[in-house]
Amino acid sequence: MDQAKKMRLEAGGIMVDEALERFMGNEAMLERYLQKFLNEKSYALLRDSLAASDWETAGRAAHTLKSVCGSIGCAAMQKLVILQESHIRAGEWKEAVDMMPEIASSYENLCNVIRA
Repeated sequence: MDQAKKMRLEAGGIMVDEALERFMGNEAMLERYLQKFLNEKSYALLRDSLAASDWETAGRAAHTLKSVCGSIGCAAMQKLVILQESHIRAGEWKEAVDMMPEIASSYENLCNVIRA
């Protein structure tokens, strides 16, 4: 991974060095996982299940998305999803739903940074 790409990813909220530690320094593997994030189904499942008031599915989707964000080094989005997951598990539906605009913005930003 060249320095310009690393800087762009870091500016977009991806903690590259921490992610590389998880991938044992394998940059090619990290890059593959970043590309997989663009097609990750958990975000769409979370969004759709919250819109449908399917709290059980939303909880599973949030849990998966939280893990995916952690794997690729996106701590900021991971923290948002952790909070949302806690709202879902506590039955705080309004709070969980109200977080979606911020999570959507974070998700779109990450996708744009990865695509760039």
